[in-house]
Amino acid sequence: MSSQNYVIALSGKDELSKTDVGGKAVSLNNLVRHGLLVPEAYCITTKANDYFLSCSGILDLIKIHKLNFDQIKKEIANAEIPSDLVDEILQVYQNMGRGQVAIRSSAVNEDGESQSYAGQYETFLFVDSEVKVLECVRECWKSLWAARANLYQIKHDVSADDSRIAVVIQRMVDVESAGVAFSQDPMSGDDQYILIDACWGVGEGVVSGQVSTDSYRIRKCDHTIVSTDIRAKKIKCTKKNNGETHIVNVDEDKIKKPVLSSEQCIELAAQAEKISLYYAQPMDIEWGIENNNVYILQARPITTKTSKTPIYYADEDETDEYIRDNALFSRMDTGEIVTGLMTPLGLSFCKFYQHNIHGPAIKTMGLLNIGNSLHYMGYIQGQVYLNISASAMLLSQCPPTRNLMKFTKRYATEDIDFTTYQNPYGIPVSGWKFIKSSLYWCGYQIYNLFSAERIVKNMVKIRQDEVDRFNKLDLKSMSLMELNNELSRIDKYFLKACKAYMPFFLQSFALYDLLAELCEQWLGGKGDGLQNRIKASMNSLRTIEVTRGIYQLTETVNSNEPLRTIFINSDADQLKANLEKNRIGKQFIENEFSCFLKNYGARGRQEFELSIPRWNDDPSYLLKVIKMYLISEVNLEERIYEVDKERVNDTEQLLKKLPFSIRMKFRFIIAAYAKMAERRENTRPTYITETWFYRKIVTEVLDRLDRDSIVSKDELPFIDFNLFRKYVAGEINAEEAFSRELIENNRKEHLVNCNSEEPPMAIIGGYNPQPKKVNNILTGTVGVIKGVGASPGIVVAKARVIKDLDKDAATLQQGEILVAKFTDASWTPLFVLAAGVIADIGSMLSHSSIVSREFGIPAVVNTKTACMHIKTGDILYLDGNNGEVRIQTQEISNGKKIEEALVV
Repeated sequence: MSSQNYVIALSGKDELSKTDVGGKAVSLNNLVRHGLLVPEAYCITTKANDYFLSCSGILDLIKIHKLNFDQIKKEIANAEIPSDLVDEILQVYQNMGRGQVAIRSSAVNEDGESQSYAGQYETFLFVDSEVKVLECVRECWKSLWAARANLYQIKHDVSADDSRIAVVIQRMVDVESAGVAFSQDPMSGDDQYILIDACWGVGEGVVSGQVSTDSYRIRKCDHTIVSTDIRAKKIKCTKKNNGETHIVNVDEDKIKKPVLSSEQCIELAAQAEKISLYYAQPMDIEWGIENNNVYILQARPITTKTSKTPIYYADEDETDEYIRDNALFSRMDTGEIVTGLMTPLGLSFCKFYQHNIHGPAIKTMGLLNIGNSLHYMGYIQGQVYLNISASAMLLSQCPPTRNLMKFTKRYATEDIDFTTYQNPYGIPVSGWKFIKSSLYWCGYQIYNLFSAERIVKNMVKIRQDEVDRFNKLDLKSMSLMELNNELSRIDKYFLKACKAYMPFFLQSFALYDLLAELCEQWLGGKGDGLQNRIKASMNSLRTIEVTRGIYQLTETVNSNEPLRTIFINSDADQLKANLEKNRIGKQFIENEFSCFLKNYGARGRQEFELSIPRWNDDPSYLLKVIKMYLISEVNLEERIYEVDKERVNDTEQLLKKLPFSIRMKFRFIIAAYAKMAERRENTRPTYITETWFYRKIVTEVLDRLDRDSIVSKDELPFIDFNLFRKYVAGEINAEEAFSRELIENNRKEHLVNCNSEEPPMAIIGGYNPQPKKVNNILTGTVGVIKGVGASPGIVVAKARVIKDLDKDAATLQQGEILVAKFTDASWTPLFVLAAGVIADIGSMLSHSSIVSREFGIPAVVNTKTACMHIKTGDILYLDGNNGEVRIQTQEISNGKKIEEALVV
């Protein structure tokens, strides 16, 4: 070993300097000094890196020739490491038994008091040979010069003297479980509790947000576990044979098993508190458990700036306190595309829509004044809201929507008190201003009436033409300027499509409300829910067309025995790969399946969420549905015919006793609603397709930036769409568009949102965030969950709770009750198999309600907590007439077979 001691042990015996070993190594050494169990580790010092740069001549090249970052990295990659330094590094590796080790960068400027620098430098796990050790050390040295790390240094004014790097070699703990511990609540800043997130496998899955975790809250004063949230952990992060990490399925018996015992929780809490006291600040601690030994892998400061009592307002930019405290915001019926938790990318795209698209789109309804885009929408903890108070004021310009409270109450939940409510934006226009706005509205209605069919046909043609044109583009060969021009084109057609869609969307709502009023006035109790049972035929609904397309693909597969065999014998997750390596399967993918994707491939979940792949990007969900149809008894066309026939007969029986004039009025409104729904569903796919075009360009640019080490493509959910647009347009540089500070803050904010209680559907004023409630089952032998009866009928069947559509869809069995947080168009194919539907979120016009009625299955929506209380396998009594769900036990059912339960 060299006498220079370029590699030193992190034994805790000596106090080490950050200048010599970097922040991470100092932290590990200090942990050992204070008696914490840390895997054996050594540090290749900053002097070793200086020695390498000097011997190779790179240092002179940097000083004299002013090499850029990419040139420096190339020189490091090609330069030979001095032999005495190689010997010293490999001697340490030999002393560690030549087993698996972790190679971690330890820069001088990381793990400091104010910046954690998490993710800026390279880390390699499961390194298991001398060659790989040297390669990884070299990669760590290179990472100092990576553009993404240097951009962060510039942002935080890190001096050149601090831009040095050491490397830690640490025994790789073969953990069964791992996670992070926070010595204070990272959401609220409450320092009375320690929070622990735990997963199976290695902790990289937790840090990257890829896997589900159990959560534990421990009180500091007495180390009492005050709450636990044991989640279904279906996947874990583990190692491949080549040492890389990847995602695999968790063993069935561990999916719902707690990761940590009470003893391990308490031990981790004690260690977290000890570490926090030593550093005299809140700490973020990574840990792992091997053979029941709790190892501390690293610790860094919690850099999130939090408040003890944070209050969120939907419109965070509102400066008028009266408006801020009295405006009603709601996410009821705001469209399936923004239902559910959004990532920072999704939220920023919604803000792009808010300020560039929404105003011109609603003008097509006949609004003379479209107001200020600041007042269109709001956002609370990753959820998107519509500003109902501001929207009501805008709509008051039009004669049919003059009444502010009628529109306002429509979007409110039952817990909101309107006894003394006044719209904070003032009073509606009157006098000449109202006459002027009314005339403008009337003129627009005449235009919409005579242009509607032409607009619909034009939208269908635009979608077909634009899909053909876009699919021919070679995005990889296009310059940023060319991509920016393409984005401008997408903007144009996105706006055009939204302007076409908006009148049909809102007129559908207006006609629905009018039909409900007529039912109440003329049919009384006999008309309960009639407006829901006499919707337009399923044939006019685009979502049903998609399901029909999947059913036709299923028929194609069923008629080809070799192809059917591949589907039946393949694991759901292996279907696509097995088809592509088989000649017949490949023909199916390239022909019938490709034709389907051309028409519907831009669809997917949460279609404003650009981080989620569409069916064109990942068709595996569709293939799983086809397999599900193959092994189930699906008679789609018969079902469509029977439900439609029953609906027509039901309508006729109720209407035939009414006076002729009233009956004609009913028929006119029903026909008008049917036509409006048809137009709505024919125009909607056009603007959805444009959002897929946006996603494709975003992912293409991110792939390029990833290759240049500016930002990782895995960080897609955490970039800002509007800053991305400015970067592509050449208005700002990469440092401003993809700063590490922005991405890390977005990542932490999203993690907080994921682990927080969902904010209310409708809200006036501020909201205090709450940690996610413990997932306990309802007490008592029979639990009753109330909601909105959205589709009539009663069914008794087993529950199938689906929280992740892509991962869980294939588990649904025909005849089960589908239970979900919410559904959107991508869920429709599952309704064919379900005996009933329960959704936490929704209204009479939400996707869950409409499609349940179209398929003639009972549904209860807006239950708020069904997913929390219902477990897969529970026997449920679902009453779609009265909006009730009862959790039955096997004993209460008296052994009655589910298959024999009568569907009313």
